[in-house]
Amino acid sequence: MAKDTLLADSLTGLAAAAAQGASQAPVGEEDSLAIRARAWFVEAYHHPLWVKYRTEAEEDVGFYVGGEGQWSKDGSKADLDRIKGQNRAAVSINHIQAIVDVLTGFERQNRFDPKVLPQGDEDEGDARLMTWLLKFIREQTDAPARESATFEDGVISGMGAVNVRIDWTEDPLNGKIDLQNLKPGVNVLWDGEWEKDDLSDARYVLLWKQVFVKDLIAQHPEHADAIRGALNAAESGFGAGGKLTEGDPRDGYGSVREQAQDAELGRLFYDETEDRVLVLEAWYRDYESVWIVSNKLAGIVHEAESESVAREAAKSDPDHLTVIERHRKVIKMGVTLPAAYLTLEEDDTPYDNDAQAYPIVPFIAKRKAEKVYGLVRNLKDPQRVENKRESQVLDILARYANMRPMAEEQSLANPQALDKHHDPTPIWTKAGHPLPGWYVPPIAELFRVLTAESDRMKIFMRESSGINTELLGVKDDATSGIAIARRQAQGQVIATVFFDNYRAFKRRVNERLARRIQQVFTAEQTFRLTNEIGESFAVRVNPVEGRGKTRDEYARIQAGQEKSDRQRVLRNLQDFLKYDVVISDAPSTPSMRMMQLLGLLEVLKTVPGLGPVVIDKVVELLDIPDKPEILQRVRAMIGAGGGAPPGLPSGPGTSGGGQLEVPGAAPAGPQPFQPPAVAR
Repeated sequence: MAKDTLLADSLTGLAAAAAQGASQAPVGEEDSLAIRARAWFVEAYHHPLWVKYRTEAEEDVGFYVGGEGQWSKDGSKADLDRIKGQNRAAVSINHIQAIVDVLTGFERQNRFDPKVLPQGDEDEGDARLMTWLLKFIREQTDAPARESATFEDGVISGMGAVNVRIDWTEDPLNGKIDLQNLKPGVNVLWDGEWEKDDLSDARYVLLWKQVFVKDLIAQHPEHADAIRGALNAAESGFGAGGKLTEGDPRDGYGSVREQAQDAELGRLFYDETEDRVLVLEAWYRDYESVWIVSNKLAGIVHEAESESVAREAAKSDPDHLTVIERHRKVIKMGVTLPAAYLTLEEDDTPYDNDAQAYPIVPFIAKRKAEKVYGLVRNLKDPQRVENKRESQVLDILARYANMRPMAEEQSLANPQALDKHHDPTPIWTKAGHPLPGWYVPPIAELFRVLTAESDRMKIFMRESSGINTELLGVKDDATSGIAIARRQAQGQVIATVFFDNYRAFKRRVNERLARRIQQVFTAEQTFRLTNEIGESFAVRVNPVEGRGKTRDEYARIQAGQEKSDRQRVLRNLQDFLKYDVVISDAPSTPSMRMMQLLGLLEVLKTVPGLGPVVIDKVVELLDIPDKPEILQRVRAMIGAGGGAPPGLPSGPGTSGGGQLEVPGAAPAGPQPFQPPAVAR
C-alpha cells in the first residue's frame, strides 16, 4: 500500500462535489453506510476469488519483472532461500517478459481511435463533431497510455481497471475530466459474486487509500474530534475477534455476510505506528421507483414525475392508459473511515447523466468460474523449472570445474602446491608412487539432460501462450516465408481473446468519457479540433443563441447569419447521447493505417475499376506531408468529374485550420459530401 501523504484526488474531488448539496450522514454506531461499507470491504477482502487473485497477481508481476520474483511459489520463496543457504547458483532467465511484450507491443502499434456513430442519418454531422471532440479529450487525459497500461496489467495478472472521473480539485465548478489507473486487489475491490464484465450486476465497488490522519483532518476539519475519538476507541477494540456490527446492517440493496476480523485488516484500517488510516470510497447500487403511464393501444409509454401525476393522467382514458411502477437502478457513493465507523461524505453519484453505471471500468483478460488470470499464470511452472535446471547446470559446472585432485598419502614432494589452484609451480611425486588424479563424473551427460529439460520448458511456454517463435521474431532459416506467415497468424488467433475483451473495455471507457464530456462542457466554448486526416477546425459547442431552440429553429438562425464567419457548431451537447450511440474504432497508428492501405490496394488489383471511386480513401491512409492539401485536390478533381463520394467537405477554406462554412440546415439540394453543421 503506497504511503501517500494526501488523499486521492478522486476523494477530494468527490467530497467537493457532494458538499454542494449532500446531507451529512449521522456519525457513530447508527451510521448505516459506514457499517455497510466496512462490512462490504471485509466480505470482498476475504472472498475466495480475491484472496487467490491477490496472491497470484503479485506473483505474476514478479515473474514478468524477473529476478528473484521468478522463484516464488504460492507466495513463498522457500526454494530460493534454501539454494542461497547452500551457496549454490540461482539464476533467472526471463522468457515471460518477451512473450508479454509481444502482445502489449502489438496493442500499442495498432491503437484505435473511438468513433461515434449515430443511429439515424440526420445526426451524422453531430456524431462526427462529437468524434473529434472525444479524440481531443482523449489526448488531454492521455487515454491511450492509460488504456495500454490497463491492457498490460490484464495480460500479466488477469485484471486492470480505470476510473473515468471528474476531478473538482482545481475547478470546483465544472471540474476536469481525468482517467485514473487502478490495481484490482491493491486499491480497488468489488463484489466477489459479480458476473458481468461491466460490473452492472455488482452490489458495490470499493476504492481505498491509506492516508495520514493529520492530512485527513486538515481536509475534513469539521470531523476532527470525531475522527480522533473514534480512532482512539477503535485501537484496542479492532482485531480482538469481535463482530463487525452490533446490529444487522442488511438491507434490500446491499446485504453483507459477516466475517471474522483479523489483525491484518486491523493494521490496514488503522496503523497506529505511522498514524495512517484507510479511507474507503464506496460506490453501491440502490433503486428508485419510476412511474410509467402506458398506452397499450398506441404502444406508447410515458414516464411521469410522480405516482400522483401518473394516476391523474391515467384517469383521462382509463380504458387504454395503465399506471405501472418500475424500480430503476441508481448508483450512490460515500467516503467512510472503516476503522472509526465514520461517514465523511454521502450522496448520489456526482455524475448526473450517468447515474446507472459505476465510473470504474475493469478489463478482465480471462475468467473461468472463480479464476481470473492473464497470460503469465500458465507460464510460471515452465519458467520455474527452467530457472532451476539452468541454475543446476551452472552449479554442477562450477563445482566440478574446481575439483580437488587426489593423491596417495606421502606420495608428493610438495603437497602444499595442491592448495593453490592457480599456482604454476610443478607438483613433484616421489619415486614409486602414482601421479595425482581426479574423480571425473559424467558431466557431459548431466549437462545434456539438464539443458534439454530447460529447452523443453521454453517450448512449453511458447505453446501454452500461443506466442510462437515467429511472433517473437525468431526465424529458422529452413522455414519458408509462407510457413512463417501461417504460424504468425496462428499465434494471433490464440491471443484473440485478450484483444476481444480489451475492445469491449475500450468501448465502455469511451462511453464513460462521452458522458463526462456532456457533464463538464455546459457553457458556450470553442475548441480547435483535428479530424481524421489531421486537418484543424474551429468547433463551437453549446452556443448561447441556441438555448431553448429546437433543431429547426436554430437552423433558421444559422441560415440568416453571414456565411464567411461561420464555424462548425455542436449544439446542446448535454442531450447528445440521448440518442443511441455506438462506439466503434478507427485506426490511429501508422501501422494500422498501412495494413488497411495494403488491403485496399489488393482490392484495387482485383477490381481496377474501383480506383476513381476510392482514390480519396487511399490518400487518407497515406502518411505523407501536406496530406490535407493533396486530399483536397483529389476530391476537387473527383467532384469536377461528377463522381464525388461522401466524405469531408471540399472547396475553399477546408484546409489549413481556418473557420469553415457550414449550412445551418439541410437544404433542398445538399452537397453529397457536406455534413450538416447543426448538432443537437
